[in-house]
Amino acid sequence: MKKLDYSFLECARTMPPLRHSVPGKEYDVRRSEAAAWIASRPEVIQKIFNMAQNNRVIRYDPGTGKWQGADYSGN
Repeated sequence: MKKLDYSFLECARTMPPLRHSVPGKEYDVRRSEAAAWIASRPEVIQKIFNMAQNNRVIRYDPGTGKWQGADYSGN
C-alpha cells in the first residue's frame, strides 16, 4: 500500500493565529483567514496543481502554452 505524502502541509506549523470563521456570521470557507493563509503557501499550491495534473483534471495545450480544465468547453 502506497503511503500518501503530506509533507507539503508542514508549512502550516508556522501559521500565525487566524480565524477560520467570522463571529456572528454564517460559516463560509471563503472568509476563513486560516484557509486563505494555507492556500497561499507555495508548497500547497504546487501540490494541488500536481494532483490536478496527475489526475488528468487539467491538461496542457502545447499549441497555446496554457493549462485548462479537462472538460473546459470554451464557454
